[in-house]
Amino acid sequence: MPFQLEIFFDNLLNGLTLGALYSLVTLGLVLTFSVIGIVNFAHGDLFMMGGYTFFLLNNSPLNLPYPVIALLVIILTAVYSMIIERVAIHPIINRSWRTYAITTIGLSIILQNGALAIFSADPKQTPTALANQIITPFGIRISLQRLLILLVVVIVFIGLQVFVKHTKLGKTMRAVSQNREMCQVVGINVYRIALITFGIGGAITGLAAALITPLFSVYNTMGSMLTIKALAAVVMGGMGQVNGALYASFLMGIVESFFGGYVAFAYKDVVSFGIFVLVLFLRPRGLFGKKIGL
Repeated sequence: MPFQLEIFFDNLLNGLTLGALYSLVTLGLVLTFSVIGIVNFAHGDLFMMGGYTFFLLNNSPLNLPYPVIALLVIILTAVYSMIIERVAIHPIINRSWRTYAITTIGLSIILQNGALAIFSADPKQTPTALANQIITPFGIRISLQRLLILLVVVIVFIGLQVFVKHTKLGKTMRAVSQNREMCQVVGINVYRIALITFGIGGAITGLAAALITPLFSVYNTMGSMLTIKALAAVVMGGMGQVNGALYASFLMGIVESFFGGYVAFAYKDVVSFGIFVLVLFLRPRGLFGKKIGL
């Protein structure tokens, strides 16, 4: 394969991997916003907690296999998210968006400084066997870990579509997202749905941590940029539009990868947010924005 073409495919695969990371983190964020109407500014820090959990389990003397570690990270991150909902969100669920913002930003600061005190500021690396196994289909070098990430993102996206449209719980979540007050009138426990939504969002974020952590370092402030980019993807896709947020996440990842590979890596974040501003200028409601709700 010509060298320039190989660089092109390397950047494309890196962009798809970044897009997968952004999409999985964004899915959890857009779920909580769509169903409950809460923008959780600490959502990226949930990914950080999942990453540190993966680091601890991967380096434990138990020598657990990767699938077991991934499953434990998913479960524990879902538990972290549900604890956050009970402790920080549940008492203020009927308050204004300003209260949500102040509470979740404060929670983000607490989580970041807690991680700093426990793990220090040094980045933690947790490579796995899959991350080190390289295959070359059609002359394109790609690790099995990246292939797994892309495959899982497709499965999660399809599974989430089936869940929200064809299951009783998913339909209930859609109803709450469209009219919370009427759902309370007919007897739906909105607070229970909020807890379940946070649990599902946490599980998806834990899955992202289990898949992505072997490829990147984990550090205490990594959640801040992830939260900002997830919010940008939510707005670009159309507030409350799950599909739109997913497409916007991959768009940001691919643009960042190509700009960083061909122009300047140091300014890759600038160009992704530049596209975000451009989308808002041309389509203020986002690429797929119609109405808020699943």
